[in-house]
Amino acid sequence: MATIIDGKNSIPFMRGMLVHYLIQRGFSHDEARQVANAARDALSKAKSVRKKEIVRLVDGLIREQFGDRDIGDLVFWERLPTSITVERSSGSRPFSREILSHSVRISGLAPDQAYEIATVIEARLLDQRRQHVTHEELEDLTVEFLKKNHDESYAERYQVWRVWNELDKPLIVLIGGASGVGKTTLAISLANLLDIPRVMATDDIRQIMRLMLSAELMPALHPSSYAASEAVLGDEDSTISGFLEQARIVSVGVRGIIDRCIEENSSVIIDGVHLLPELLDMESYARSAFMAPLFLSLADSQAYEARFAERASSAPRRPKHKYLSHLSEILEIQEYVLESSTAHGIPILETSSVDDLISAAAMVVGERLQDQVEVQQILNGNGKKKKKKN
Repeated sequence: MATIIDGKNSIPFMRGMLVHYLIQRGFSHDEARQVANAARDALSKAKSVRKKEIVRLVDGLIREQFGDRDIGDLVFWERLPTSITVERSSGSRPFSREILSHSVRISGLAPDQAYEIATVIEARLLDQRRQHVTHEELEDLTVEFLKKNHDESYAERYQVWRVWNELDKPLIVLIGGASGVGKTTLAISLANLLDIPRVMATDDIRQIMRLMLSAELMPALHPSSYAASEAVLGDEDSTISGFLEQARIVSVGVRGIIDRCIEENSSVIIDGVHLLPELLDMESYARSAFMAPLFLSLADSQAYEARFAERASSAPRRPKHKYLSHLSEILEIQEYVLESSTAHGIPILETSSVDDLISAAAMVVGERLQDQVEVQQILNGNGKKKKKKN
């Protein structure tokens, strides 16, 4: 067995130490063993090896087998910290790759990319033998790695979200779109990502209003959005007229929710087909809230059919035939809302995989925040942070 000479210290070469070191830097167990076995074989006839030589040997083996990888200083025989503590004004907590990658995803990166950055940052801290790191240092490291490995816009959005978390002003995210495009799925996932405490659907608002207002008093309120015209006008061919009448009524409840959230300084995500910009007057909220509207769409009828079938499998009370029989009306409403969103400059996202859609939505909302005066003032050092209310 070869002995590693490191200054005055002599340490026996042990594969297990090298395997453990490489696994901490994102290598799989098999990859780490492959490198360690190759190093053992290369040292099989050596009695001793100096620090620079063993580092050069292992570095060459890794590059030969796996290309350019983040491998730290390769001083695998030194004991590394078993844990890292993140210190912040509100208290300390153990470093967590999961928590850090969650916050990095706010920049718009995909989950695997965010987790890779968290892994690399942890490896750097371990290489530096750091047992403690401040929250600010961790944020600075994250910005550094985002700038180095991705477009600088990701770093800018990450910084924006860190600033927003300190501003005393709520964020109101509005997710519009026709039936079946995935609004609610996105709303729940985005709320989890952005740590937004409230999620509300316009269908929930409509249901509450239906309990208070009878069909005789408000006929447009009771049927589905794509069937409202028949209840209002007795005319199935006036899809948009019936939908607009229903949206006008529901928008009263939407404005009530927004007003309450502003009063309580509590952020919210609202999703629904009824979120028409011409009915909500979003500009009137500009001083009291950060408004971030976006619209989801599906490309064609086949995509809708697949989505309705998928939804029916998890929600039997929403059978696909109920929606497919009104697909032409749903597509007509989508076209109308698309035109309205385009006219008001609202971003339109094509529904894709859930992870891709969450990342795209986070980017859209982040860029909207980036344009806000309060955010820019703090980023430029000209504003004051305020502690967000609970």
